[in-house]
Amino acid sequence: MKTNSADQPSFVALLARAVRAGKPRWSSARPGTRGAAFLVGALALVAAGCAHLDTTPAGNPDRVLKGAVNFNTTVPAGAEVVVRLLEPGGFERPRGPANDVPVAAQPTPQRTERVLGEFKRTLSAATMQPVPFQFEYRAEDAVLRRGLNVDVRVSVDGKVRLRTISAHVVTLASSPFSQEIWVQPVR
Repeated sequence: MKTNSADQPSFVALLARAVRAGKPRWSSARPGTRGAAFLVGALALVAAGCAHLDTTPAGNPDRVLKGAVNFNTTVPAGAEVVVRLLEPGGFERPRGPANDVPVAAQPTPQRTERVLGEFKRTLSAATMQPVPFQFEYRAEDAVLRRGLNVDVRVSVDGKVRLRTISAHVVTLASSPFSQEIWVQPVR
């Protein structure tokens, strides 16, 4: 029989001897306890699989969005800056006459968005400096995980001159931080 450096039999040698004897040396369990051991092992694996579940409590749905609207041009005095936080919705088909309309003439679906918060400010002087904003809104964690859109429009004399062209999305991870939003001229 092979031995290791401490003159003890190796694991392979012990295993070979146990196989020849017909019963492993370490197997002293009674026959009825194998099923219980299996059940305990299976429960341990199931419990370990549940360890990845998110068990953190939901955050407070009353939140504050703050940040600044940045411009590449000078905005004249009297311009109105409107910042809105929108929850994107699905498409809603406008209601029309029931079966009297041909298929080609059906109204196109309209995208529905829910306004969660809004900030309005009329500029008293022309500026190129960022315009700070802050407003309260209410959104559950599940809604913020999907993302909310920030829409900024700058109107001069009743016409939108600047707006957000690229999507600015606020998520659960980014909502506590100050938002820097850039607007571009409407073409």
